[in-house]
Amino acid sequence: MTKPILLGSEIYARTGRTSKHPLAWPKTAPTLEVIRNFAWFDPDSYVEASKIFPRRLRAFHDPGYVDAAYDAEARQRVSPEIRAKYGLGGGDNPIFPSVIERAATACGVALKAAELLAGGGVVHSPLGGAHHVHPARAAGFGYFNDLVLGILAMQDTGVKRIAYIDLDAHHGDGVEAAFAYDPNVLTLSIHEENCWPYSGTESDPSYGVYNFCVLAGFNDSEMSYLLDTAVCPIVDNFAPEAIVIQAGSDSLEDDLMMKLSLSNRAYFNAIEQLRHMAPRIWVTGGGGYNPWAVVRCWAGIWCVLNDRDPSAEPRCAIEQDIIENMRQWPTVSAPPDNWLSTLVDQERPGEVRESVKLTAKKLIPS
Repeated sequence: MTKPILLGSEIYARTGRTSKHPLAWPKTAPTLEVIRNFAWFDPDSYVEASKIFPRRLRAFHDPGYVDAAYDAEARQRVSPEIRAKYGLGGGDNPIFPSVIERAATACGVALKAAELLAGGGVVHSPLGGAHHVHPARAAGFGYFNDLVLGILAMQDTGVKRIAYIDLDAHHGDGVEAAFAYDPNVLTLSIHEENCWPYSGTESDPSYGVYNFCVLAGFNDSEMSYLLDTAVCPIVDNFAPEAIVIQAGSDSLEDDLMMKLSLSNRAYFNAIEQLRHMAPRIWVTGGGGYNPWAVVRCWAGIWCVLNDRDPSAEPRCAIEQDIIENMRQWPTVSAPPDNWLSTLVDQERPGEVRESVKLTAKKLIPS
């Protein structure tokens, strides 16, 4: 097996702001800290990526939008006109020091992933995953769509058939819109129904667009059913040269922002099945609003990608200052013992409801 590569950037450990806004909550830095503290971690597998020049963002983003984003960061304010036109400075996408630099760095990571995967391999980049951003509009805590830029960069290296799998609780609308009419890019999203951005209610298999809207309480058994009966057959039928997996962890039961009920075992199982279906695998971060759930899930994914069982790992090796910083997140007051003692959740099985069976049946390839 080709040694997986872990991509990150020091900017996520040194920037941010103190507030209750989700963009201020640390996810990437503590995840990388936990991974680096694994006894078996190989420092040579870590690659530091840097931000990219604004012109590289124009491969997908409107030049006027790119200029407005950098100008907003420089001025630390946004006019009402720019806010209305581009979504910059709104509630979901505030402007604060280094926020655009961070977003551009996530795009730099995406381009590095495409470069590293040109000849095959596995890359895990816990940062990024801004799947809601459109060419000229910030949205959903995202400013630049690193996923789209990474897929475009892969295509530039000669990798054409790419399957994008979105495990975030929210529909990956920005990525779907970018590739909805590209027959060589499959977009598949499993997301909670009737929640923001209120898209992803229809599928169009003729153009490689698949959406699985699931009900509140979506459990491990239902995820396994979808994977076995629909998702993996769809991906296998597509025969991708690369698979991109957006692993936003807000579908977990421990994430109180949403109403889904997965354990992180469901994520590990999905990654384990999908990683054998293409010669190139790129796993990113995404949403997630419980610090312990996010870090344990993304660190566990690194174990899976390295053929290691996350449940066999010892007590989470998190430095005390990281723990104290994570306690400041407004969504959690005191973590249960198991969040500190193990990477792996208890399984959350349940009934496979008829709605899940019908959704799968409609989209199973003939």
